Amino acid sequence: MVITGEADLRTPMAESEQYYQALRLKQVPSALVRIPGASHSIGQRPSQMIAQVLNTAAWFERHRKREAAASP
Repeated sequence: MVITGEADLRTPMAESEQYYQALRLKQVPSALVRIPGASHSIGQRPSQMIAQVLNTAAWFERHRKREAAASP
């Protein structure tokens, strides 16, 4: 999962998108999460922190269920 702030000057959105596309080309399960108005230190505002936590939790839950379904 690539989580990036749209106002990040250290890691521009274009770099995050390129990295995400490279993961997809290699068929690595991946997701790109864009946090509007967030800089490099995502979570300066409570709404940004919540977005980061909820997306991360959903990612792990989705993959946990997939692993559980694959196990006998």
